[in-house]
Amino acid sequence: MQQGSTEPAKRLKVSAIRAIVPFKLVVSFTDGSSGTFDAAPMIGERGEGTEPLRDRRFFGSVELANGVPTWPNHFDISPDWLREEMEKRGDLRLPLPVRHRR
Repeated sequence: MQQGSTEPAKRLKVSAIRAIVPFKLVVSFTDGSSGTFDAAPMIGERGEGTEPLRDRRFFGSVELANGVPTWPNHFDISPDWLREEMEKRGDLRLPLPVRHRR
């Protein structure tokens, strides 16, 4: 947020998501960035929430709940974390800068 501005900072959200085999998510964010997230390492971690995601059909049932990737068992992924992970792995495509004509 800019100093003196009364507008709240916009929260990053996922604007589109699609599961592809094996255990990958094609993601677009509200800031214009996009890419493919390999969820296999996340699913490989032990946990109540990730256990059902190992079933490919269940993994494919991901939907957006207010811009947050969420599965029917209420397991969700923070859009900020997801974008950071994709950036770290080199899987994030940034939007092309707007070119102004002279």
